[in-house]
Amino acid sequence: MNLSFTDLLPLAAFAFVMSITPGPNNLMLLNSGVRFGVRRSMPHVLGITVGFGGLIAVAFAGVAALVLLNPGVMTVLTISCVTYLLWLAWQLLRPGRAVDAPAAAGALQPMSFVGASLFQFVNPKGWAMAVASVGITAQWPVEPALGLTWLLAIAMLVNLPCVLVWLIGGALLRRLLGTHGVRRAFDFAMAALVIATALWMLLPLADTMRS
Repeated sequence: MNLSFTDLLPLAAFAFVMSITPGPNNLMLLNSGVRFGVRRSMPHVLGITVGFGGLIAVAFAGVAALVLLNPGVMTVLTISCVTYLLWLAWQLLRPGRAVDAPAAAGALQPMSFVGASLFQFVNPKGWAMAVASVGITAQWPVEPALGLTWLLAIAMLVNLPCVLVWLIGGALLRRLLGTHGVRRAFDFAMAALVIATALWMLLPLADTMRS
């Protein structure tokens, strides 16, 4: 049986909402756009989309059920992601790490394609999206192989322009950061957002410990 528009629309809408809203990937791309521009950050963008596709494939293969049945797995992923975000915030706050600090002086480098791809596997938001997407496709009246093909096509095609918007936004914002003081203020603002995101991710763990 072929899929209809009404079968695909819920997945596309869900993928759009999850991809365009703030999260670890989008905040890092905003920062990368400001620091390095669009061209140097493209491996980061492509790594996110390709890595997310790999995450979906892994979830589709049955790991999604493992994550749902074992809350400890999600806890480990969350702690790993939070640790990285806190490290990133520290790098942003370190003296000499302002947006205009030259790379030769030890400034942060754009995240690589491989690094961005692997990061998706410790990103709780990515896992939540992958698990939910697999649940949506489970209702489709098609063979699993065809369902996975459609899932990957829609999720990756929707994800790419969404994350690219954040990168371009950062690159446009770069033009407004004319002085060292303003750029340093941006570093502090980005660090605060990254820390807030990390704390937000820890809230479910705190609720679990209290229950």
